[in-house]
Amino acid sequence: MSVRLILAIALTALIGLAAGMEEENESIALSSPSSGELAIRYLEAPSFGETELHKVQLLPGMLPEQMPVQLPLPRGSKVFGSVLIGGTEIGVVVDSPLTAEEVMAFYRQALATQNWTDMDVSGMERGFMEWSNGSFFCQGSNDTSIAIAAYPRENGSDIRLGISTDPECSPCSFWGSDDWLKPIPKLVAPKNATLSNQNFVGGCGNQVMASADVKTESNSSALAAHFADQLIAANWTSTSQEESGPAAWSTWEFEDEEGLIWDGFLTVLEVAGSEDRRFVMMQASQGKGCPL
Repeated sequence: MSVRLILAIALTALIGLAAGMEEENESIALSSPSSGELAIRYLEAPSFGETELHKVQLLPGMLPEQMPVQLPLPRGSKVFGSVLIGGTEIGVVVDSPLTAEEVMAFYRQALATQNWTDMDVSGMERGFMEWSNGSFFCQGSNDTSIAIAAYPRENGSDIRLGISTDPECSPCSFWGSDDWLKPIPKLVAPKNATLSNQNFVGGCGNQVMASADVKTESNSSALAAHFADQLIAANWTSTSQEESGPAAWSTWEFEDEEGLIWDGFLTVLEVAGSEDRRFVMMQASQGKGCPL
C-alpha cells in the first residue's frame, strides 16, 4: 500500500488536528485553515520520487458516485466518509456493529464470491500464517486492489478500506505467489498466537509440506481443531483423527481442479519443556511421489 493511501485511510486522525493550533508563536506566522483544508493539504503530498501534488477530494458521510469495484458493506454499517486521491486511490472509513474478526470474515466470504483472492499481508497465500486484522484482495492479474483492515471500537469496529487502480504501484501485479504449495491452503493461527520457524518444502511436483512453531495458550487438541475447521472450509475432507498425550493428528483428502486426489496429514505436537509452544505441520501428497 502506498504511503499516501495509508494516510488516506487514517483520515479521521487528521480531522481534529487543527483544533489545537490556537497558541500564538511570535517567531512564526500562523494561518487559520479549517480542519478539512488542513486534511486536504496534508493528503496532497506526492509519493517519494514524484514531483506534483495530488488532487484530493473529501466526501464526509458518503461513498464516491462512481466506484471502480463493487464494494459490499456489512449489515448495519454506516459510511463515515471517503477520500479520493489523484484519481487512482480511494480511502473509505466505515463504522460497523460487528467485531473486527466478524468484519474480516464477512469480507473474505463476500469478496470470494466476486472472484477476489485474499492475499495475506505477509505476501504469502498458503501455509501457516499469523492472524491479522487486515488483508489485501486481488482479482487475477487485474491491477485494482482492495486493502481492508478492521479495528475494535466501542460497540463494534472501525473499518478502513483502500482501493487502488494505479497499475504502477498495485500490489496485485507483483505480490508473492505460493502456487507451488498447492493444494495446502492458508492456515491462519488463533488471534493471540505468534508464529516462528515457518518452513515450506516441495518435491517432485506432487508433495508439499508447511510447518511452523506456534506460541499459544491452546493445547494440541484445540489447535488441531482450529486448523481442521480451515481445511474443511478449503474443501478438504477429514478421513480420520486421533490424539494422544501432547500430540493430535488427522488425515485428509482433497480433489483439486484437475481431478487429482491429494492425501493430507495434519499434526500438532507440544514442544517438550514448554507449556505454550506447539509444532504444527501440514503435508499433502499425490500419487506415489518421492520422499520429502
